[in-house]
Amino acid sequence: MSARPLVLGLLVAFAVVPAARAHDYWLEFSPLAPAAGGPIALSLWVGEDFAAEAQKAMELRRLVSLRQITALGELDLLSQARDGDRPFMGLRLGGPGGYLFGLERDASHVELKPLKFNRYLRHEGMGAALAERKRAGERFEPGRERYTRYLKAFVRVGDPVDGVSTRVLGHRLELVPERDLAGVHPGDRLGAQLLFAGEPLAGARVEAFSRGPDGRVAAQEATTDGDGRVTFRLDRGGAWLLRAAHIRRCANCEGADWESFWTSYSFAVR
Repeated sequence: MSARPLVLGLLVAFAVVPAARAHDYWLEFSPLAPAAGGPIALSLWVGEDFAAEAQKAMELRRLVSLRQITALGELDLLSQARDGDRPFMGLRLGGPGGYLFGLERDASHVELKPLKFNRYLRHEGMGAALAERKRAGERFEPGRERYTRYLKAFVRVGDPVDGVSTRVLGHRLELVPERDLAGVHPGDRLGAQLLFAGEPLAGARVEAFSRGPDGRVAAQEATTDGDGRVTFRLDRGGAWLLRAAHIRRCANCEGADWESFWTSYSFAVR
């Protein structure tokens, strides 16, 4: 498998770099357009803005769930996962149709110095949390945060449009396309809804990254409306990644004052 990512991603972990940008983890599929009955390799990558920095190995202790959903039903993939595998997992797909993968990581904690935490909130579009820190006189206090990742990725085999990519998996924070990704093409517009605890989340930033055949990444961003919806133009083919985050006060979190939730959805346009 090439060291350069090929498509699709699931965010799984979080760290803040000197520029106060959160690192993303995502899962990619190779080949980009798998054949019915053929194999795919799932590789876990860490990077920033859909640009990969390193490939990661399977860590079973960090996984809460790992599912594959098709029109025929749901498969628990945890029983097939092996600690330390790199690529993350190898699978053999079935017949034509959509394959939706959903992953949930367990909660982790991080503590950042005051100014670094403030920069991170500002950069990630979490202005309400930054304003709350100022109101509470906490601007010069360390940021103690608990974070969780909820990740989705979709791959299609053949041309069937079966609605699998629009399934709601019940993740705490979740992006849901408003049309089947199996039927989108370059030049189309794609709407998506952001849900938190099953309800539309308004006023949240959603980013869309696309990687062309030359490996260059382009970015778009939008803010969810009152129904939690955003729209992006799929201006080129290749790999796409949608991502969003939500943060709030954590009233009963041991060792944390804030809790954040991160979601991503990766897919291919062709």
